[in-house]
Amino acid sequence: YLKGKMSPEDSPENPYLSPPTFPEFVSFILYARAHKDSRGDNIHWMPAAKWTDICQTEIDIVAKLENEKDELPYLLEKLGLSSDLLGRFLTKENASGGEEVAGKEVRELISELSENDQKELNEIYQLDYEIFEYEPVYSSVT
Repeated sequence: YLKGKMSPEDSPENPYLSPPTFPEFVSFILYARAHKDSRGDNIHWMPAAKWTDICQTEIDIVAKLENEKDELPYLLEKLGLSSDLLGRFLTKENASGGEEVAGKEVRELISELSENDQKELNEIYQLDYEIFEYEPVYSSVT
């Protein structure tokens, strides 16, 4: 579906292919899911409610990455781990920019999608929104 866009392995004659744009990536996922292609259910973009047993397990803590600077110290304390470990998790390379920055970036990316693609993403991730108390960024499309 994204021929010539995914990776150098997909096209050995041209190892400098660009990665797909966000709309192309979303189209790939939606296309793969619609055609029962397993690549559409890759764990990296699969709804969390589908790959976890969250509905059958009592959950004590749900830590959100956009709040990691506040939530990781609490989580380490609850797990009885040293706060010295915090530096391993909150490095410049892997610490999020916070909800405000992340939310703005997500809204900008979502605005590049067609209304139909936004609607399909809402449907795919609806249960995650409910379980993890998120509002769809693109809630104006229902």
